[in-house]
Amino acid sequence: MVARLSLYQHHSIITTVFSVLIILVSTSYGDDDNKDYTDCKKPFSCGLLPELSYPFWGGDRPEVCGHKGFELKCEEGQLPLIASDTLEFRLLNLKQSSRLMALQLVNFQEYICPTQIRTNSSSGSDIHIFGYDLNLQNLNLLYNCSTSSSTVLSKNRISFCNGYSGRSFYGNDDILVNSSGLDVLQCSMRIRIPIAKSFGELLVGDRAELEEVLGEGFNVSYEYDQGPSICEGCMASRGICGTNMTHPDKEFMCLCRDQPYAFVCQGKLAMPH
Repeated sequence: MVARLSLYQHHSIITTVFSVLIILVSTSYGDDDNKDYTDCKKPFSCGLLPELSYPFWGGDRPEVCGHKGFELKCEEGQLPLIASDTLEFRLLNLKQSSRLMALQLVNFQEYICPTQIRTNSSSGSDIHIFGYDLNLQNLNLLYNCSTSSSTVLSKNRISFCNGYSGRSFYGNDDILVNSSGLDVLQCSMRIRIPIAKSFGELLVGDRAELEEVLGEGFNVSYEYDQGPSICEGCMASRGICGTNMTHPDKEFMCLCRDQPYAFVCQGKLAMPH
C-alpha cells in the first residue's frame, strides 16, 4: 500500500521547511552586521522622552549614532538636558518629523547678578546653534561695565543689577550697535541668551520680569549635517544615519549592514530585493 500524506501533513511540512529557511536567512544576515549598525538601528529613550533617533545620542546610545551638538543628558524620570555652547537647556518637547523642539534655560537664576564675574569672558550667540527661527532674538546680559556719565538708557538698554564696581545692562542685539556711551568691550562679562521676541517686548527694567522671561520655554528648529536630504538618502538605501568618529570634524557617515559609507549604502544589501 502506498502511504499518502494528508493535506494537513503537507501543510505542516511546508510550513516547517519555510520557517527553517527564514531562520537561516535571518541568521546569515544578522550575525555579521556591522557593530555600529547594530548599536544604532533601534530608537532609544532618554529620561521621559521615548523613541529618539538621529541626530540625538546620549545615555547608553554611543556618539557614532548621533551628531555633534545633539548629546542628551539622560536622567531617570526627568526630561533630558541638551547643551549649547556655554548654556544648558531642558528639552521640553520634541517633534522629530518636523525637526522642532521646545527648550528651557536651566538654572536661569544663576545668570542674574552672578556672584562671580569672570574678567574678559563672553559667550557667543546661542540663537542659531540648533536652527534659525525668526521668532527668537538674543538677550544680552552685560556685567560690570565701565560707562560714562552720559550713557543713554532706553528700552533696549536697561540697568538691572547693582553690587559691582561697574554697571550692568541687558537688552537685545541693538545694544551692540546703537550704544551711546556704552562700549561692550569694557564689560567684564557678556552672556547672550535666546528668548522669544514676544517675551522680549515685555522687559521694562524690572528684575522679576527678567527672571520670568529667562524661565520661559521657547520653540526652535534644529538642523544637522549639510541638509536633511543626506540623512534621508542614507535611510532610503537601508542605512542608518551616524557620525564618522575617525574624522577630526566628525562628519556624516551612513552606517550600513556590511560597513559604513560616506553617504549611502552601496553593498548588495543596500537596495530592496
